[in-house]
Amino acid sequence: MAPPSTTAAAPAASSPGARDALITGDAVMLDLRAASFAVRMLSALIDGVLQLVLLVGGTIGMVWAAARAELDDGLIAAGILTMSVLAYVGYPVLCELLLRGRSVGRWVMGTRVVRDDGGPVHVRQSLIRAVMAMFEIWSTSGAVALTCAVIDRRSRRIGDLLAGTMVIQERMRDLTPQRVEVPASLRDWVLDADVGRLPLTLLQDIRSFLPRAATVNAESRRQLSRDLLRRTLPHVAPAPPPGTDPEEFLAAVIAERSRRDEVRLRREQERQRELSAEVRAVRFTG
Repeated sequence: MAPPSTTAAAPAASSPGARDALITGDAVMLDLRAASFAVRMLSALIDGVLQLVLLVGGTIGMVWAAARAELDDGLIAAGILTMSVLAYVGYPVLCELLLRGRSVGRWVMGTRVVRDDGGPVHVRQSLIRAVMAMFEIWSTSGAVALTCAVIDRRSRRIGDLLAGTMVIQERMRDLTPQRVEVPASLRDWVLDADVGRLPLTLLQDIRSFLPRAATVNAESRRQLSRDLLRRTLPHVAPAPPPGTDPEEFLAAVIAERSRRDEVRLRREQERQRELSAEVRAVRFTG
């Protein structure tokens, strides 16, 4: 198979279907899915209710205790300010430190805050997020945070951008794995085709698209299938027969690539078992 040209490979990295992967400092790509702004809104609503309960309950309790102790108005004002800081800043910072990037709302929604490189957040980053939340969430009823989350491709708000963090979706619905089969119209072609290894992002995009293709809007489905076809063609030779449906081509490539990988893994495992048997059969002398 001839190596793909640079003009054909370039769109694969910049195409809209490619997933925005996270790269660690050790050049390891992490397959992390950013939480959508809808999920973040629900988790923020849960945490907001708890913060208001903490603020109102703590303020009432403090005022009652101050009245019993006959404290002056200055101490009461200082106590109310302290309760506000604990509710708006202390609660999110302590939750993220003690629960490893989670809060009660994020625990319910299955999300977690991490650094941009996938690592755990630090105190400084949690503090920046909490302070900015007072402006973009509480002062504007969430309008600023929502606008920024909708615009940003990782659904980050201003606090995340300043702190260098993002919210990822940890808990997702389990899907029953379905084995993709080669369409009948391409079985003869795939036997002689040279199907190279696909880039990880392209492989993930195809596996994500095929099961849900029937639920996608017709025009979007056509555009996505053509885009994936264009990104896959440089890794396959010869090209499929003229008039081949893009989705059938993608299914054939995935099925054949999986079959060949399974055959290779079985051979490697068999070779490992043979080597292990040979090593156990050798007598070692002291």
